[in-house]
Amino acid sequence: MPRASVVAKNYAKALYAAARKNNNIEEVSKELGRFKESFSTSFAQELKSPVISKADLIKVINEISERFSLGRLTSSFFSSLVKNRRLNLFPEIYEEFSRIIRLQSNILEVEIITAVKPGMSQIESLKDIIAKKYPGKTISVKETIKEKILGGFQVKIGSEVIDASLQNQLSDIGKECLAAATN
Repeated sequence: MPRASVVAKNYAKALYAAARKNNNIEEVSKELGRFKESFSTSFAQELKSPVISKADLIKVINEISERFSLGRLTSSFFSSLVKNRRLNLFPEIYEEFSRIIRLQSNILEVEIITAVKPGMSQIESLKDIIAKKYPGKTISVKETIKEKILGGFQVKIGSEVIDASLQNQLSDIGKECLAAATN
């Protein structure tokens, strides 16, 4: 996932603070998710055009708010994005907003990468091991299948990667053989 720009982070923080103040973080999160399902970067780029008047932008955002049944706060937020011609940043803002929610909810997002779909017992075992390293955190697992790792698994926790894949082990053996051959 690409890192969010400073502008996107600021919008996400402001939206989170407003949603928290109004006790509707969950509602705002759901509304953003509904909008994200239909979001199009080409549409956002079109709205950035200086040819489109502010009045037309307001009409567009009112239609968006109605179509997605957005609450007052989310509607105002999108209105601000559109008026400032920043709707193109929505994917980054959404990801950052979601990251803030996970952080505040003490949720640790973990990606488990395997060559084939792991069984529930394997996932639970990995979750137990991770939970010991990160006590007090709720572990949220995202499963990814990548056949190129051949076997074993990789675990990504933030910027940390634990690589117990067969591909990595074969690579290590290859390096050792090369080193032994050159000596």
